[in-house]
Amino acid sequence: MGVYSSIWNADDWATQGGLIKTDWSHAPFVASYQGFDINACQCNDTVAWSDNAKKCSSSAERQFWWDTPAVAELNLHQSHQLLWVRANHMIYNYCTDKSRFPVTPAECEHHRH
Repeated sequence: MGVYSSIWNADDWATQGGLIKTDWSHAPFVASYQGFDINACQCNDTVAWSDNAKKCSSSAERQFWWDTPAVAELNLHQSHQLLWVRANHMIYNYCTDKSRFPVTPAECEHHRH
């Protein structure tokens, strides 16, 4: 298992429709990981993707720590905080960008807050 990240120029769509440009004077951009600890569900590469997904997803047994409500769900206060952050700080949400994504991406369907 590994971690991969990238930085790309999204000036034309992710910055209020291109109104706010990336300040490239801050380059080079550096990303680093510290204290990264993977604690996940093991997926067998000889098993179908859908079967691995079922095995590692939430279930009635709540068998993994990430399935517990304290981790997997927002409480009422946290939901209100999320709405406030979206209203005051979110510039772009690809989940609602029907011109670029006529079909809502699967990850956008999972949780609606």
